Amino acid sequence: MSSSSAVQAAAYWQPTLFRAVVAAAFGALSIFWQEPAQGLVSLATGVYLLLTGASLGLLARRPEAARQARLLGGAAAVLAVAGVLVPLFPTPAAFAWLTAAALVLSGAAELLLWWRGRVQEAAASVLAKDWLITGGVAVGFGAALPFFARLGAHALLGVAGAAAIITAVVLLIAALSYRHDAAGSGAVRQ
Repeated sequence: MSSSSAVQAAAYWQPTLFRAVVAAAFGALSIFWQEPAQGLVSLATGVYLLLTGASLGLLARRPEAARQARLLGGAAAVLAVAGVLVPLFPTPAAFAWLTAAALVLSGAAELLLWWRGRVQEAAASVLAKDWLITGGVAVGFGAALPFFARLGAHALLGVAGAAAIITAVVLLIAALSYRHDAAGSGAVRQ
């Protein structure tokens, strides 16, 4: 691992782990909550979107993410705004469209970050491959979400939760790998 990658890994593992834990908690909620009411689903999803936005905001504030800060900050803002709005409009249609917009826009930002890292060596990040997966999952599941609006709260929670579970698995592996890589190079950031 190059010293630049080790420095990035040391800087990125904590916000990545935070995002993974948030996604895992929301995903677990979506699995075990058998009869959710739409208002409570909207509230839980709003909290999930807010905390996911916060994790991206924390990542954007790292000096090592300066080249990605604008897109990460934009994605964080979109998720935060949606996180505030989703509980205020607790109908299935509003939930589906607001959550879909947040997922598609934030996912598109992650896909753009992945693409920029591929094309421009200077914009490369250790998170690039993870952004490909998490961005693709967010865009795909976000685009599908409105088609489930007529099925109600349980279906909407299931679709959003499925995206969260995939994201949680990918980012948990990534965060622990970054922590290990940073520790191995002596660059661990506490």
